[in-house]
Amino acid sequence: MIVVAAALCLGVVCGWALTVPAHRFKEWRPLTPRDIEGEHDLGIRAVPRHARCPDCRRDHVAADVVPLWCWWRGCPSCGRRMPRSVVMLQLGLPAAMGITAAVFEVPGEMLAYLWFLAVLAVVMVIDARILLIPWWLPWLGTVVGLVLLGAVAMARGDVASLVGAVLGAIGAFALFWILWFLAPTRLGFGDVRLAAMVGLFLGWQSPVLVVCGLFLAGVAGVVTGVWSMARGGGRHFAFGPALGSGAVLALWAVPVLVP
Repeated sequence: MIVVAAALCLGVVCGWALTVPAHRFKEWRPLTPRDIEGEHDLGIRAVPRHARCPDCRRDHVAADVVPLWCWWRGCPSCGRRMPRSVVMLQLGLPAAMGITAAVFEVPGEMLAYLWFLAVLAVVMVIDARILLIPWWLPWLGTVVGLVLLGAVAMARGDVASLVGAVLGAIGAFALFWILWFLAPTRLGFGDVRLAAMVGLFLGWQSPVLVVCGLFLAGVAGVVTGVWSMARGGGRHFAFGPALGSGAVLALWAVPVLVP
């Protein structure tokens, strides 16, 4: 219970610290020949701008988004209610970290998966907001996760789990790369990068978990797509939250799926 409580507190702090960075990203796309010439890049991408209130144009800082207080107060300047993504991040990350701490008893593993959840939460929020994932964020999560899991493998002499993690990352990346290649307008390459990170952390446990996580992500994607069309949003929706949700659900099912 002490470990779970510590994970909950860590989740509250991380959710607060990540709120402003997660809401700073905006979509960039070339609008004029001058933009194209200056950027030397024709691709659409997520770039950091400002976490700005749409009414009074206030640039939010960490003091503006204190958990619980900011949900009731809203923007300090104009009182506009904070976006739902703020509440979901500040509620969801502590809950996810607490449940994960209850599932994993090995401290090294727990630290790696808490890192995974923090990166995943930021990716899901950004993708849900602007339908784009910063290209470097999944790679950062994968590289740091590989270092953390590698340290655990060295400490307990478990090379098999590390090999399974690497193969899971490669397999998930390859599968999503094929899907992206066949339908590039339906799946962004950010999802391909995210799949590699998901495959790494799920593959550490078992190849079965990778399959289950991607299956659950597909189900969540179908549900999200149907919901988006029912609300008049069309067939374009963020797949990152679905992929992240499937991964987390599979992770929590480790005691059942991986005896």
